[in-house]
Amino acid sequence: MKKIETQDVFFSIEDGILCCSYKEHLEIDLTTARRIIKDRIAFTENKLFPILIDFSNMKSTTKEARDYMNSAEGGLNGLIGGAFLSKSVVPSLFINLYLKINSPAIPARFFTDKVEAISWLKKINADHNAAQWKYE
Repeated sequence: MKKIETQDVFFSIEDGILCCSYKEHLEIDLTTARRIIKDRIAFTENKLFPILIDFSNMKSTTKEARDYMNSAEGGLNGLIGGAFLSKSVVPSLFINLYLKINSPAIPARFFTDKVEAISWLKKINADHNAAQWKYE
C-alpha cells in the first residue's frame, strides 16, 4: 500500500482506490483546497483513480473551496468517481444536498459504511477500465 501524510490530509492507495482522510478540525478555504489537490496529483503521479474521501474530521469549508473541488480543472482532475464517507448525520445531509444541486461531472455518492463505499468505487474502477480497454 502506497501512503503519504501531507499538511492537510492522509492519502493512501489501496486496491486501486485512492483514499483521503482529512486531518482533525481541518478548515478548507480556497488556498487549502488548491494545496490538497496539488498534493493529491503529485501523490498519484497524475494517474486516474476513484477516490474515497473520509471527511469526518473536517471542520468547515468555504463556498469557493467547494466550487473549486467540484471543477474539472480543480478537484475533479484525475478522478473517475468519488465516494464521500462520514458517520455523522449533519455532513450526510449537507453532502447529499450538495450532490443533488451541483451534479458532479463524475459519479459521486455519500456513504456511512466504508465497505459499501469501497465496493461501489471498485465497480466504478472496473467500469472505467473496461471502457478504456474497449476503446484502445
